[in-house]
Amino acid sequence: MGRTEVTENFLQERGAEWTSDDELRRVDHYGDPDAEYETVAQGGLAIMERGRRDTLVISGEDAVPWLQGLVTSDLHELVDEGNGQRTAFVNTTGRFVGEARVLHLPELLLLDMEPGTLDGGLYSHLRQHIILEKVNLDDRSDATARVGFFGERAAEVLERLADWKYPPGERPPFHGSWSRWSGRDLIVQRVVWSRLPGFEICCDVDTVVPLMEAIETLEGSLPLIGHRTFETMRIEDGIPRFGTELHDRVIPLEAHFDDAISYEKGCYLGQEIIARLDSRGIPAKLLRRVVLDGKEVPQPGTTVYSVDDEKKIGHVESAAYSPRHDAPVALAFVKRNHNDIGNAVRIDDAEGRLQPLLDLTALS
Repeated sequence: MGRTEVTENFLQERGAEWTSDDELRRVDHYGDPDAEYETVAQGGLAIMERGRRDTLVISGEDAVPWLQGLVTSDLHELVDEGNGQRTAFVNTTGRFVGEARVLHLPELLLLDMEPGTLDGGLYSHLRQHIILEKVNLDDRSDATARVGFFGERAAEVLERLADWKYPPGERPPFHGSWSRWSGRDLIVQRVVWSRLPGFEICCDVDTVVPLMEAIETLEGSLPLIGHRTFETMRIEDGIPRFGTELHDRVIPLEAHFDDAISYEKGCYLGQEIIARLDSRGIPAKLLRRVVLDGKEVPQPGTTVYSVDDEKKIGHVESAAYSPRHDAPVALAFVKRNHNDIGNAVRIDDAEGRLQPLLDLTALS
């Protein structure tokens, strides 16, 4: 589920144009993607109905020590309620099984993931590692929705909307807060999907329309954006997404998941591979941004060539046309010995130079 018919009709009335990706129905745009992008960049606020997200609630007296052995991050950093982080689940070869944003709420951990993560293998992966531990896994994906708030005014609008336990604008990346609003429970988490401030409200599926109506009343309008604008912002700043750039052929270090890896917490599944690669190895490939000359947006899977010797050195994972650069931007894995920042590459008939991803560790 993840979206009710009432929500779908509400969005339809506001001009939603739909798209489907792997049977997942999303709002592509509301009539003018370029105007939507300007709404975020210049207007300072955009609202996004995020559609279905995988949502897992983990509780029980052994929840933290059990999960600590299955993720790359250090859950002890979540000791205070409201603390959050992003993390990765990897297999014995150090490759992604899943990726999540974890939030510590009273008596439980809330995990937000890309749709399809649980059914794609993560849920069974978690279940097979519960032996005698007192751990409860509650898949709340069908009953839970998310509404995104993006732009410089996002925190200010959120703080006018509800009386939060902690002011959202003061929370570091991936930390969160909660509120009781109009008899309904709201949870907010700061997210990083671009360089612009971003927050997502987690709520019951029946809360989405009343929440959006309240924002519309508060603001005098409802500045909606669709998935196309969201992806454009994400790609042009270089934020990888599970199921797109992150998958079972990628080790977190290859995608610059430094903020989601602890090298001091001790053993976890896949830790040996990641620690060895960090201390003695060079990743076989690294994810880079490429801002290209020309106007044509390359397709996923397109080969990346070295300009110097025309060698095949990588491939495109995703791409979009960036209004900020007035040029196509691609996210591509590039082989070692060819992926230094500033190196010239060719994709199709366009040239560009390798650029870094957004550094999440520098955000506050």
